Amino acid sequence: MAGDAAFDPCASADVAAYVRALGMQGLETRIHRRDEMYRFEREAPHRTADIAAIRYFAVGNSVARTVGELAAWRFGGLSRVGAFLDFAAGYGRSTRFLVRTLDPTRITVAEIDADAVAFQSDTFGVRGVVSAHDPEALSLPGSFDLVLAVSLFTHLPEGRFAAWLGRLWSLVAPGGILAFSASGERVLPASLRMPSSGFAWAPRSETTRLPADEYGTTWVTPEFVRRASDAEAPDARLAFRADGLCGAQDLYILARPPLAAPDPRLARDPMGALEWASVEGGTVTARGWAQGDVDERPPDVKLYVGSDLAEVSRGRGSAGERREWRFVFPAAGIPPDRVIRIEAESERGPTRLLVTETLGPYL
Repeated sequence: MAGDAAFDPCASADVAAYVRALGMQGLETRIHRRDEMYRFEREAPHRTADIAAIRYFAVGNSVARTVGELAAWRFGGLSRVGAFLDFAAGYGRSTRFLVRTLDPTRITVAEIDADAVAFQSDTFGVRGVVSAHDPEALSLPGSFDLVLAVSLFTHLPEGRFAAWLGRLWSLVAPGGILAFSASGERVLPASLRMPSSGFAWAPRSETTRLPADEYGTTWVTPEFVRRASDAEAPDARLAFRADGLCGAQDLYILARPPLAAPDPRLARDPMGALEWASVEGGTVTARGWAQGDVDERPPDVKLYVGSDLAEVSRGRGSAGERREWRFVFPAAGIPPDRVIRIEAESERGPTRLLVTETLGPYL
C-alpha cells in the first residue's frame, strides 16, 4: 500500500475523542483516500473533514453492531462464525470494527475495486477477492456461514437484483444466513412513485466507477423482495426489519435450513433529525425530533461540544412515541471549527447522530 494512499483522521482531537467514546481503543482508523463512503460524507454541504470522519465511523460501527446481533441470534456470537463474507465491502468502513471480534482469517471481503480489496487485505488482514459485474462471472469457491451485502441492492437494476440475490444465496452454508440492506418506499423521493411491481429505479448514484445503467439507485417494497427470494432462494426463511440497518435502510435476512431459532429481534438505531437551528445574539438554538422503536420509550438526546457532554435531554413518554428536543447554549468560547454533536440514544443502547456540525457556517 502506497504511503500516501491512506490517512488517519484521528490526528484530530475531536475525531479521536469520538472513537474513544465508542469504546474502540486500538481501532484501526486509517481511511483510504479513495473510499467512496468517506468521500460521500465529505462532499455534503458544510462538512469538514472531522465531521465526515465521525459520520463515517458512526455508520461502520452501527453496521458491525447489527452483524454482531445477527451472529448472536444464529450462531451464539460473532466469534463463533466460521466463515464470513462481506460482499461489495468497499474500503472497510465496517471491517475495521468486525475484526475486533472475528478472526480476520475467517473474513472474506469481495469488491469490484481491486484497490479496495488490496487495502482491506493489507490493513485488516482479511482475505480479499476481486468481484465481477456479472453474478455468473463471480469466482468465489466455498460457502459461508454469514454473507453480508450492505448497500448493494440499493443500486441494482431489476434483473441484476434477482440474479445477485440468487448468486449470494448459493454461497450460504447449511444453517447460515444472507443479510442485505435495501432502500424502502419510506425514502423514495417525492418526485417518484412506487410502481405496482414494488421496484423503482433511477440511473444515478454516488459512484463514478460504474456505469449508471447497471449501478443506479433502487427502492423496493418487502413484497417485491419476498417474490424475488421465493424465486431465487425457495428454501429460505425470510425475515424483514424496517429501517433495520443504521435506521436508514431496510434489512432483510434469509436463513438456510436447518431452521430452529425464531426470527431475530434486532435493536434499531433511533430515528430523528434536526429541524431548525440558528445562531443569534451569541446564542445557539437547535431543535428537532427523535423516536425509538415501537416498544421503546422515546430516546435520550445528548449534546456534545467536542469531546464534552454538555447537556442531556431525557426521553419521556409512551413507547414508540415521537419526541421533540431543543438545546440552547452560548456560542462564546466554542471555536468555529469545533464539532458539535447531537445524538439520540435508544432505550436498548444504539445511538444515531442527529447533528454533526460546526458553528463556522452560522457565524
